[in-house]
Amino acid sequence: MCRVIDTFVDRLGHWRVWDLSAPEAAETGRPGYDPRDLLKLYLYGYLQQIRSSRRLELECRRNIELMWLLGRLAPDHKTIAEFRRMHREGVTAAGAELVRLARSVGLGEGRVGSPLTVRSSRLSAA
Repeated sequence: MCRVIDTFVDRLGHWRVWDLSAPEAAETGRPGYDPRDLLKLYLYGYLQQIRSSRRLELECRRNIELMWLLGRLAPDHKTIAEFRRMHREGVTAAGAELVRLARSVGLGEGRVGSPLTVRSSRLSAA
């Protein structure tokens, strides 16, 4: 499922929910996290039924799938919660679109364990 989320969010740039461009660093601090990475984390948590920002923070440090998905980034719970608060409508819309996509390729039909292959921009249940 991580590859599906990764491809979905990367293709989401063409879909204008909100600006997913990388943030610019302030003069006094480090650059912020890329919103695409935080969206990937939130969508992963949504699909795995992990709602707590503290639990998502923990999963970033222990879950190999999330390490791959986020490139070993481990945002803290405050960053995760702040992203969710600031982009509530966009995150909700992206989650709904991901669920529609999953159902359209047969993942929402109760077929547990059906493998997914990602070929360029097309998803197909194998």
